[in-house]
Amino acid sequence: MSGSGRSRSGSSREAAGPKGATADHLVAVAHEVLAGTPDIRTEKLKALKRQLDTGTYHPDEGAVAEGVIREYLAKADRKG
Repeated sequence: MSGSGRSRSGSSREAAGPKGATADHLVAVAHEVLAGTPDIRTEKLKALKRQLDTGTYHPDEGAVAEGVIREYLAKADRKG
């Protein structure tokens, strides 16, 4: 006996998503998109790791600061 009080007959996978798409359909579409997406990040991360290991990683402090400020301001705008 489940203590949650929820019925198991209505699966969340059957729930309609955007424009009536089911969760299963959305997951299938996401898998298709990911399958066609090149795995660039892996190579970028390997290059960064090599730079860290060799002591040659020198990020642009100005760009980092701008990104932090931009992200902070974006969060402040969302909070209203």
